[in-house]
Amino acid sequence: ELLRRMIRESLKTSNVRVEVVSGYIWRFAKKEGASIFFRGIRTWEKDGKEERTLQILNTWGPLILGPTWPVPTIYLEGKPEYNHISSTLIRKICNEGGKAPKDSLASLVPGSVAGSIAKLY
Repeated sequence: ELLRRMIRESLKTSNVRVEVVSGYIWRFAKKEGASIFFRGIRTWEKDGKEERTLQILNTWGPLILGPTWPVPTIYLEGKPEYNHISSTLIRKICNEGGKAPKDSLASLVPGSVAGSIAKLY
């Protein structure tokens, strides 16, 4: 729900939605009629190993378990000035104490959800 709220408040578009999926994402994508995956990454250096593993699963899974053709993936690299931001950094800020986590998170996440994220961790 938090991610849905961030998207709703940050984007001025109606063609983006967030779904929590269990199981193989490619099965969900096929069921929904998706023709392409878009995946956001910081950089290939930081996220490449994990993304390659997921790409292999999303490519071979449909061929072996489908049987269906895989959904192609396009990777979107984030802006370089945000590459240091990760869930690990967010957790660290929230668990450090001291300055209110909500205030510390303000420059890293949308202000409207900073308090909710701080409570989450």
